[in-house]
Amino acid sequence: MNIYLLYVICGSLGGFLGGLLGLGGGIVFVPMLFFIFNNYDINSAHMMQSAVSTSLACVVISSMSAAIKHNKNKLVNWDIFYKMLPGITIGSLLGVILITVLSSGTIKLYYGLLLILISLYLIFEKVDKKNSIVSKKEYKLINIFSIFTSSISTMLGVGGGTLTTPYFKYHGESMKKSIATAAACGVPIALLGIVITFIISKVTTIFSVTIFDFINFDAFIIISISTLIFSYIGAGITFMTNTSTLKYFFSLMLLITGFTILIF
Repeated sequence: MNIYLLYVICGSLGGFLGGLLGLGGGIVFVPMLFFIFNNYDINSAHMMQSAVSTSLACVVISSMSAAIKHNKNKLVNWDIFYKMLPGITIGSLLGVILITVLSSGTIKLYYGLLLILISLYLIFEKVDKKNSIVSKKEYKLINIFSIFTSSISTMLGVGGGTLTTPYFKYHGESMKKSIATAAACGVPIALLGIVITFIISKVTTIFSVTIFDFINFDAFIIISISTLIFSYIGAGITFMTNTSTLKYFFSLMLLITGFTILIF
């Protein structure tokens, strides 16, 4: 199959799921890009870094497109977004540092197990059918959580929706608002990971190469065009889809992603 067609498929699928479920698309971009780079022998010396870096760049476009649509549908909780922003900034910096210290195997193990546990919690979560309104809980650990989520997401090249969506829902947000707010958070998570790495490389000698040396720009351009369209479509479908259906589909995707990360 033509490599450019594979990029289009990658961007379309990742963008649609990212917009629909607030995942940013990185859970699709990273494994598909690794598969494409491996089969076409692209950047073989730094294949995983290239897949993660290219994914992060694409997640910025995917999350931004989805967030615009969600915002039009008035689903984004901007108050929570702004509360998350300081921690996201610190977490992106921490993620850039940790990726040079921790082995990718260790990161994937804990992240994969965490996603499986979260998915099982969502699947078997008991809902009071007599009173479907979930009471809001105070976001007591929002700074710690946002740092943790941003650092892990930066290391894995994803938008963070796999963690932020369940977190928002646990604290009383509807599934649709949780997905929409997670999509908005995905923009700074991905963008800051790129910007901070670039800045550090310019003012220090910690990195011999920057994240831009790993990004495959052919893949980025084609995937971004595809994901720009399909993430917007996916976000529109979120607004029209039954909340329970979204919840179980999201949980299933988390479960699949968790096992994929452990095996990948």
